[in-house]
Amino acid sequence: MTDTTVGVIAMSLSTSVENYLSDSHIGYKVLEHPYSYNAIQTAKISHITPAHLAKAVVVKAGATYLMCVLPASHVLVLNWIDRDYSAGHSGHHQLVTEEELKGLFPDCELGAIPALGQAFDMKVVWDSSLRHADEVYLEAGDHRHIFQLSGQGFIEVMEKSDHATISCTPDTLKFYQHLH
Repeated sequence: MTDTTVGVIAMSLSTSVENYLSDSHIGYKVLEHPYSYNAIQTAKISHITPAHLAKAVVVKAGATYLMCVLPASHVLVLNWIDRDYSAGHSGHHQLVTEEELKGLFPDCELGAIPALGQAFDMKVVWDSSLRHADEVYLEAGDHRHIFQLSGQGFIEVMEKSDHATISCTPDTLKFYQHLH
């Protein structure tokens, strides 16, 4: 277990995430970076490989929400989510609105949602490509901080969640969108 960073920087971590990690006895480190607008920019300015920065994409089918956790270098393939996670739901999954995100993640800024739905009592599925990373980074809840988990810490956090191939690189999305 890694030491938890404390002090002024730690206050920038979402309270929900901080409480969840503390209750789960998962070590983490909070890192500050210049303001960023999206996950790829965050990875670039933080000098992190985009494949090791986990981003959250929240979808819903009916009234059921699902957080999809995938590398910043990838895009979600909704067809795969529909295929594997639509049991009992009518219709297809769709991205949630900004208004819904505000209600679901009240202690986070829009566009900086931590990829840790468990901390918000949300069902999670994570992309299998993240399981081999030595370190995984996640948004901390604002546009100036991320937090780092060891690869093992990430696996421990995600152990009760499903993992599957749910994303691909942007250059291959067109091909996969049409496969069911």
